[in-house]
Amino acid sequence: MSRLGRSWTGAVLATAAVGSVTAAMGPSAAQAAQNETTPGYEVIASGLNNPRGIAVLRDGTVLVAESGTGKPGCAAGTECVGATGSVYRVGGGRSSGRVVTGLQSVGVGPKSPQEPVSATGPNDVAPGPRGGFVVLNGGGGNLEHRATLGEDGKYAGTLYQARSGRVLGDLVKYETEADPDWVLGHAPTPQEPTTAHSNAWRFAQTRTGWLVTDAGGNDLVKVPGWGRPSTETVFPDSKSADGKPVQAVPSGVVVAGDGTIYVCDMGALKPGASRIWKIVPGHKPQVLVNGLTALSDLALDSKGNLVALSLTGGYTQTGPLPGKVHKIDTRSKEVTEVPTGDKLSMSTGLGIGPDDEIYVTNKSVGTSGELVRITQ
Repeated sequence: MSRLGRSWTGAVLATAAVGSVTAAMGPSAAQAAQNETTPGYEVIASGLNNPRGIAVLRDGTVLVAESGTGKPGCAAGTECVGATGSVYRVGGGRSSGRVVTGLQSVGVGPKSPQEPVSATGPNDVAPGPRGGFVVLNGGGGNLEHRATLGEDGKYAGTLYQARSGRVLGDLVKYETEADPDWVLGHAPTPQEPTTAHSNAWRFAQTRTGWLVTDAGGNDLVKVPGWGRPSTETVFPDSKSADGKPVQAVPSGVVVAGDGTIYVCDMGALKPGASRIWKIVPGHKPQVLVNGLTALSDLALDSKGNLVALSLTGGYTQTGPLPGKVHKIDTRSKEVTEVPTGDKLSMSTGLGIGPDDEIYVTNKSVGTSGELVRITQ
């Protein structure tokens, strides 16, 4: 169980910049001017509500999971369930905008107008195997906490079909009952009296179902097309720069054509504590590269290179440093930074387009989120 995994936004809200809401249908004049200052960097959608994971389709369509804004009018400091989560679509020869709305979103009422409206809801999205969309909702914690959300909060911590509402995998139920990372020996605390905790983050489709990273459970969970979920692997603690153990907090997951699985972890947001894991079916997981910081997502380009996104490059007294994009050669393990002009801030989602263009969800805390395209 990871306190960071419980709500990563809680760790960064105090330092997240509060931006103004802009039109969601495309970049404004100010954004266009910003784009010109950094070649290869372009804001293609803005005004997104707590944007998270990205799916890029073969025709270039980009889908963004928006965690929403919780329940409008929620009292300050109170957790409320709303229907403000959505799926936003850009490109593919069709008009941009929200193609799915009314999805579950859980948020805490802001204590002041200046505080970003943070929410937990859709963390990732992909086309469904028979049409529609498969959505992964984060949060939920454990069964006891989810019960406090009532019937409106039943999708917290589940992988489900947006059109029918059919639950494909219940991560909260699985983590509560199985608690796979108990083997890591994390003792309960007064703030976290139970070690069983879930915060599903990203998923990848396989031939037989889905693989889901659970940032709260420190594990990778296999969700079959039928039957019960099971543990693919539990990720051991990492180490911070001062040598102290920190929880893994797995985040991005991608499956290569040969079945090799790659997973990155956030390393509890500690500088240099993030790792990228390589999992060959039938073999023990191995660390491919380490020494990175706050990795929030992972993707593969057409050449077989990994692309990894850092939520932030670290923290200072004045706030978080800009996020980064890294390219990793899976054979040589060489890590190369992709130039972004230091424009990434609280960047969480990553996707690769048909021409190896990179898509990132930026400013992912609040209602002024962006979808950015980076070309080289």
